[in-house]
Amino acid sequence: MNVDNIIKELIQIESEADSRITDAREKMGRLDEQMRKKETEIRESIDRQTTEQLKKLSDDADKESVQEIAKIKQHTEQTIEDLEKLYEQNRSHWEADIVNQIIGS
Repeated sequence: MNVDNIIKELIQIESEADSRITDAREKMGRLDEQMRKKETEIRESIDRQTTEQLKKLSDDADKESVQEIAKIKQHTEQTIEDLEKLYEQNRSHWEADIVNQIIGS
């Protein structure tokens, strides 16, 4: 194997690596968009459910109903906060896993 062949092979390898990295970035972008969309869907669903529950409970004016509304709202806010934390904590890891799977394949 001569030097020209080695150089051509290295150029080919670099080109393939660049292509895989570009694909990985595109897939990460799509995944990020999907995660944002899913997060929005979850938020909207939780908001709808909470709104429905709050409407039902607000029809009752007794003390127990008011306390239950506060609990549901607090639970919903905590759930949203937990989902955001989970997303932020795992986003880089998930993206790295995807890149590794793409590049490693």
